[in-house]
Amino acid sequence: MEEITVRGIKGGVLISLPEKPWYQQRDLLISRIQTQERFFKGGRIALDVGSAEWSQDQLFKLLRDLSNEGVCLWAVLTTSDVTLASARNFELQTSISAENAVEKPENLQSPKDGASVEWRMEPLEKGEKVAFKANGTMIGDVPEGAEVIAAGSLIVWGTVRGSIKAGCGGDLSSRMCVLRYCGTGLSLCGQSVEVPKRMLNTAPLEIRYDKGTVHLQEAVVRKFKLL
Repeated sequence: MEEITVRGIKGGVLISLPEKPWYQQRDLLISRIQTQERFFKGGRIALDVGSAEWSQDQLFKLLRDLSNEGVCLWAVLTTSDVTLASARNFELQTSISAENAVEKPENLQSPKDGASVEWRMEPLEKGEKVAFKANGTMIGDVPEGAEVIAAGSLIVWGTVRGSIKAGCGGDLSSRMCVLRYCGTGLSLCGQSVEVPKRMLNTAPLEIRYDKGTVHLQEAVVRKFKLL
């Protein structure tokens, strides 16, 4: 813990990690966040990883681990070309402007910009991974082995056979809407969601978080009438 420095910046915190291999940086980071869970949970962090090389798969797994802790990663600072390419693949910021002045920890908040939406207009390939740094809308299927995570709300206009997570940035108002679900994992605001068999691969689903509980329902209520 003594090798990590944490300071407040505009819109979150900047965590500088020591010059170590990526897996040691990961372990140090997760340990620090778990030790100070109340401070980090629901917040946004920028990471300075120095020259450590993080592949796309390694960085995606870190995004997933941080989402499980209720933390949103929005920027990665690095001198490594490998890590730089990985960060840009997930549309993470790779620099912090001079406007990011130091702020007091008690003033740090997780921005909730409901107008910020990212789009993907094609289906994923098997095993492909996508991370939305804001609210995400995806037009297309999520095949088995593929994964999608979003810091905010997530809409998938397609069939999900892989894994999806939303509300990873700590915004408890985040929701998830899925056209068809028969996947391998669904999570909202850090909580796993079990989909009843009768709802698998049938009607569109809406999942929301309210007062510590995840609620799942059909997005369209079926109405019947006598002819």
